[in-house]
Amino acid sequence: MPKATRDIVPLSPFHNLSAGDLIDRLGALKAEIGGLQAPGKGAARELIRRGLPSIEGAVYCAAITETVRWTLDTKGVRTEMGSSWYDAHCCQSLVTTVAVKPRPVAV
Repeated sequence: MPKATRDIVPLSPFHNLSAGDLIDRLGALKAEIGGLQAPGKGAARELIRRGLPSIEGAVYCAAITETVRWTLDTKGVRTEMGSSWYDAHCCQSLVTTVAVKPRPVAV
C-alpha cells in the first residue's frame, strides 16, 4: 500500500506579520545594514592602506589578497558578433527581486 507523503514546510519566523509589517521590518533591516556598510568599508580600506598581508585580532583575523577579476564587455561582444549570435550564446534565468525604498513622509 503506498504511503501518503507530502512536503512539510516549516513556518517562517515572519509568518504572523502582515505584508505591510513585513516590508517595514525588511526596510528597517536594510537601513540598519546600510548604516553599517560604510564604516565596514572604511575599516577595510584602512587595513588595505596599512599594507599588511594578514592581521590577528583578539576575536577575528583577516588575510588581505589581491586578485584579478575578469569581466566580459557584453556590449562589445554584441556589437562585434551581432545580436543573434550573442542571444544564441547567452543563458537566461529568472530572477525575483524585492526592491525596498522608504515611503515619502507626509508633511
